[in-house]
Amino acid sequence: MKSKKKTGLKIAVILTVIAAIAVWGYFAIFHNADVLKLEDGKAVGAKATWLIARFAEGGGEARYYKIADVGAPRGYVTVKDAPDTDGDPITTFFVYQGKDAEKNPGVITVTAEAPSFVLGSDTPTDIAGQTGFLRTQDSQDGREMLFLMRSPYENVLIAIRVSMGTEATEEELLSLITAAAEKVTPSKQLSPIAAEFKLNFLDDARWRYLWNGLGVTLEITLFAVLMGIAIGVIVAAVRSTWEQNEESLRPGLGRTVLGFFNGLCKAYLTVIRGTPVVIQLMIMYYVIFASSRNGVLIAILSFGINSGAYVAEIIRGGIMSIDRGQLEAGRSLGLNYVQTMWYIIVPQAMKNVLPALANEFIVLLKETSVAGYVAVKDLTFGGDSIRGVTYSAFMPLLAVAAIYLVMVMFFTWLVGKLERRLRSSDH
Repeated sequence: MKSKKKTGLKIAVILTVIAAIAVWGYFAIFHNADVLKLEDGKAVGAKATWLIARFAEGGGEARYYKIADVGAPRGYVTVKDAPDTDGDPITTFFVYQGKDAEKNPGVITVTAEAPSFVLGSDTPTDIAGQTGFLRTQDSQDGREMLFLMRSPYENVLIAIRVSMGTEATEEELLSLITAAAEKVTPSKQLSPIAAEFKLNFLDDARWRYLWNGLGVTLEITLFAVLMGIAIGVIVAAVRSTWEQNEESLRPGLGRTVLGFFNGLCKAYLTVIRGTPVVIQLMIMYYVIFASSRNGVLIAILSFGINSGAYVAEIIRGGIMSIDRGQLEAGRSLGLNYVQTMWYIIVPQAMKNVLPALANEFIVLLKETSVAGYVAVKDLTFGGDSIRGVTYSAFMPLLAVAAIYLVMVMFFTWLVGKLERRLRSSDH
């Protein structure tokens, strides 16, 4: 039964990793040209066979979109010295001419055009499986035929223009237009979900906000839980010692000192467990350590102190759950109180409270999500940073929630494994 569970977990982990790689590959490799940028004078992601349209959104920075894959019809080659009309390295047009002027006369030009070219009187025409607008007109060098294909983008069309001599017939022009249209495949726009994913995580490598935030979250959680365990052990030792020996302690300095520290521990537990952790965090950041701007260290201290209160009660409950006869047996064997606690009581108590301590770690992991209140760039802050840039809340918050869920599921599985190991050792 256990082997089946292990196998199932391994398969789930492998499938998750494969799915993550597949999603990343799909968006980062196959769709990296849907939106292009210029870096150091080069078009990032552009290929020679991609027809690119230029957009200036709201008068802002120009962006370049892949709108079609274009190839040369049979018998035609690319004109190598075609003039660059806009001066940038983005491929916004193609020019083809026949290898043999007699067998393959004419010149083919494929460009991205604005919709203003379309007149109200134009009738939609289907050519080579593409819907567009067809026109024929005379030019200085002969006759031209223009086919404006529909594009998946609202403010751009794909124009195929063929030029032939004055003796060319409409059938010849149409035949060449058809051959060219078969080599032009309009690019499909990303689905709304894919576009949202790309905008929030792939553009400008915004996924790094989450990656860096995840590291900060794990760092805070790890050191806070270690600090919490240290504080919890000390407080639990004081509280349990007082409760077990209050009646037998004689009046004197020892009783007074122990009673003072017990009262101090009770006040600590009352205050920490009675106030929200986010308020404690803000007091630490804006009041106690107002002169410091090391948010991560302050967060570790805040969450560590908060966790210590809960850990103390967990450990104290574990110690008090051990039968008092164990303590008396240890004392009858000649061990003093400290030795009896260290060698007999604490090992049994820790075995009982380990699952609860592990669950406290999981709770602490989720509680650190409020660290962003003091400008700590944790996982939640990373998702909020993406939202602030893209003005899209759904995808970043969903990603943050999914990451927390995966971590909690993983640690819950570890806790379950620990509990099973402890139960098996009882037999």
